[in-house]
Amino acid sequence: MQLLGLILLLASSWYLWKLTSNFLDEPTKKEISNNFNNLKNKFNEGKQNFSKAKIREAWQKYKEEGGALSNKDKS
Repeated sequence: MQLLGLILLLASSWYLWKLTSNFLDEPTKKEISNNFNNLKNKFNEGKQNFSKAKIREAWQKYKEEGGALSNKDKS
C-alpha cells in the first residue's frame, strides 16, 4: 500500500512538473531561478549571522556590560 502511494506521489509530481514547465516561458524560468538563488544567498547570510564566533562575541559583550540586570541596579 505504501509502495502504491509512493508511485502515485512520484507520478503526480512528474505530471505537475511537466505541466508547469510547458506553460512557463524562458524569462519566467530565469526569474524564478534568480529569485531562488537570491533566497539561498540571504539564507546563507543569515546563517553567518548566527555563527559560533558571532554568538561568542555577542556573549562576551553581554558579560562585559554586566548582563540584563545592570541597568535595573543603577536606577
